Amino acid sequence: MDYIEEALGEKVRRRPWSPSGRIPLYLKKLYHIDHVTIGSQECLILSPKEELGTVAAIKKDFRQLRQKWSGPLAFELPRLTRQRKKTFIAEKIPFIVPGKQLFLPFWGALLQERCDSEQIPAADKLRPSAQMLLFYFIYGKNKPLYLSRIPEKFGFSGMTASRAGVQLLETGLFAARNEGLRKVLTSELSPKELFEKTRPFLLNPVRKRFYINSAELPGGLFIAGESALSRKSALGEPSVPVYGTAKARKFASRSEKLSGGENQCQVEFWRYDPTVLSGESSADALSLVLSLTSQDERVEMFAEEMLAGVWA
Repeated sequence: MDYIEEALGEKVRRRPWSPSGRIPLYLKKLYHIDHVTIGSQECLILSPKEELGTVAAIKKDFRQLRQKWSGPLAFELPRLTRQRKKTFIAEKIPFIVPGKQLFLPFWGALLQERCDSEQIPAADKLRPSAQMLLFYFIYGKNKPLYLSRIPEKFGFSGMTASRAGVQLLETGLFAARNEGLRKVLTSELSPKELFEKTRPFLLNPVRKRFYINSAELPGGLFIAGESALSRKSALGEPSVPVYGTAKARKFASRSEKLSGGENQCQVEFWRYDPTVLSGESSADALSLVLSLTSQDERVEMFAEEMLAGVWA
């Protein structure tokens, strides 16, 4: 607890917690629990013995402990990714990462240096593969997801699928279990809750936008942007059709600005192929919502109606 003493300038005393009465056996298997006094403030510090579960599971554990303890609770963790840190702060779950950062709202303290993943560019965003995995999970109504089936479905390597699964676990919104040699992802959240809570981590799937002559439009592109939204809602077709591709292509007439309109169409270059998720020749609903940039209230309204169909 030297880190807390140095950070807060208070004397810290720590000893194993001896609850008055029994606590559920599973909590003893999950955590080392210590009684800690910071100055005059008492709290319990939980040190996980294995990988943390979802935020919902953590809150359930806290409710169980509060039957025997009325004071603050906090985690002591050897490391913390940026995604997990953001989730914990948003959910007001106190934590300490010795030598790096602490979040003790009951003490009014938030001190941080660096997360373990901060050396990775844009580490607070999901990789395209993880985002696809998340959306596939949501479209499946949050049914348990077997990672071993992902490579065949998405054309990923086994390593890519594994890394995508790990990144979803780092958000704190998923849990994992093993069934024999197969790893299974689960979440206690509804599809809508999961999308809303992961939204800060989601990428705009579109890298670039440009215009080409309609006569130059090749085959193999998918319907994107407002053109795709018009097919999934009552929104009218845009004056300039929008198409997307996840493959590198060359266009002789490529232009960054619209210059004619009637004989042009817009092409979006995507980070991943959304048709793998939609199963049709247009972008899937969740990816489409993230890709839309229009500030038009009608576009936003129809996009929300489209999402309502996903949650139904």
